[in-house]
Amino acid sequence: MDGPASARRLDHFLIGALVALCFICSLVPTTFQMGELGPEAGHQIAEGSLLRQIQFGTIFLTAGWLAYRHPAEALGIFRRMNPFLILLLIYCAASIAWSPAPNVTIKRVILLGGLLLTGIVISPPIARPRQFSHALLGTLSALVVVSAFVAVALPHIGVDLFLDGAWRGIMWQKNLLGAVAGLCVMLWLRECMERRLPLGRTVAATLFSLFVLFMSKSTTSMVVTAVGIAIYLALRQRWVRDSHAGLIASLVGLSLLLALTYVFYIATGRLPTWQDVIAPIATLLNKSPDLTGRTEIWRLVLVAAREHLTFGIGYGAFWIGEGGPAQFIADEFGWMPSHGHNGYIDLLNEIGIVGLALFIGLLLWHMVSLFLLMRVDRDEAALHLSILVLMVISNFSESQFLRDVSLQNMVLIFSSITVSARLQFARRGT
Repeated sequence: MDGPASARRLDHFLIGALVALCFICSLVPTTFQMGELGPEAGHQIAEGSLLRQIQFGTIFLTAGWLAYRHPAEALGIFRRMNPFLILLLIYCAASIAWSPAPNVTIKRVILLGGLLLTGIVISPPIARPRQFSHALLGTLSALVVVSAFVAVALPHIGVDLFLDGAWRGIMWQKNLLGAVAGLCVMLWLRECMERRLPLGRTVAATLFSLFVLFMSKSTTSMVVTAVGIAIYLALRQRWVRDSHAGLIASLVGLSLLLALTYVFYIATGRLPTWQDVIAPIATLLNKSPDLTGRTEIWRLVLVAAREHLTFGIGYGAFWIGEGGPAQFIADEFGWMPSHGHNGYIDLLNEIGIVGLALFIGLLLWHMVSLFLLMRVDRDEAALHLSILVLMVISNFSESQFLRDVSLQNMVLIFSSITVSARLQFARRGT
């Protein structure tokens, strides 16, 4: 009896360690040179960083060993996972054939496949039903605490003096710390609502995460966190428990959007442009209407995308640093961006209309799965759905979808696989 119990404890320990290591290795630089932004921070895998390959190679090998120990469970999860994840992996692998940098595309495909494998072994029944979200909370909370300590004790490392003293802690930059702190706020808020832990402790952790989010001075993270909290608090209420809640919410939102568009057309005689939409939001956030130059980057990326609109240039093959396909953008600006600051435009450029359609299918399938999960675990479904909305919104100004081992890419993949596994786990009544 003790043998199987000890084996299960070892499995659960390794699953928690896999989640922790995935996010630590992704979020924390391999050196303490926190000022390394752009290609230095964003293209380590493309350039063949040996340390990063060892880190994630070890993670993926451990995931493979766990799958080998639980072959029936792993195969069952694979069969019932979001089919668009598998189709995207196949399509991205096919893009090696036309990629201008096939070695880079191969590395990205291996990373994507490794993340899918890791997602399988951290899902039930191999893992406990909520083990992923609990391990994520513990990992991100530890990173926020350490970042706050570094910002206070070692400001030459943890504070960006060129950005009005914004905290970045042990992350690459302030926006990343803001995103991590924002996720912590939502995860700790869930703990406050569920009352599984002492209320004083969870409230203190939530307020501390909010403080670090504020100190990061990442307005994007603040806004999307506020939206995510509002969605979570609304969705966990019983009045949205009905299975048609998602359809009703979508129809209401679409109706409001059409009504606002019609009112704008009547008042101005034209349809709204991007500047009309973003200007009031940018003013509220004390930003320029062009999102600090992002729209010019978008324009140039779209110019490149038109040359290979259907199938894309190749997965991960555009933003590969100096001398790559994005060189003309660096020549235009005098510096090399690490991505296009818009996840949807970057996907269109790299994997084309076909790949973007598959990705949209992934998002829709995941959303439907979350509404189905409402019947089983409303609170968990509300948390995952609010995080999904947060990612969908933030990728209009950032680019993290299908982007290597970025924070949001890993959260999306792991969330999609674990939610599908939870549904199957519930149907079996185990």
